[in-house]
Amino acid sequence: MLFAKKQKSFYSVCNGKSIPLSEMPDEAMAQGLLGVGFAVEPWDGLICSPVDGRVETVAESKHAYSILTDDGLEILVHIGVDTVGLKGEGFLPRVREGDYVKAGDPIAEADLEIIRAHALSPTVAVIVTNPERMERVEYHFGESKLGTSVVMLCRVCRKG
Repeated sequence: MLFAKKQKSFYSVCNGKSIPLSEMPDEAMAQGLLGVGFAVEPWDGLICSPVDGRVETVAESKHAYSILTDDGLEILVHIGVDTVGLKGEGFLPRVREGDYVKAGDPIAEADLEIIRAHALSPTVAVIVTNPERMERVEYHFGESKLGTSVVMLCRVCRKG
């Protein structure tokens, strides 16, 4: 039984250009196999949380972070394409598992030059991995400022 719906804003995770997830240079992400979301082509390497929530995991390779929102959305922030192969080189986490973050709080720093030097894309994906909890998703693509530009809006369904 559906008993509550709440508007949720997702902010840009970095300064750059926000684009549809379908334009992500990673086939699985672009096809929506991991979930629903957006991507940002970064202009600098400071990566911030798109939402308020608890950091659930920090990948050993420091390129991916999962955040659980208070209303139950599971968010994956994935920095770059195929960057797991860098084994942490060029990534500096600013959070640990269990930390509570607010939208706009730094979660990592990425050295875009190191990523590009390995012929990899630094594009950052923001993916809701449990999209069945969302409805009426709306996007605002283009130039984005970290922590202030709303890129995605949705209604969150809480089930009881």
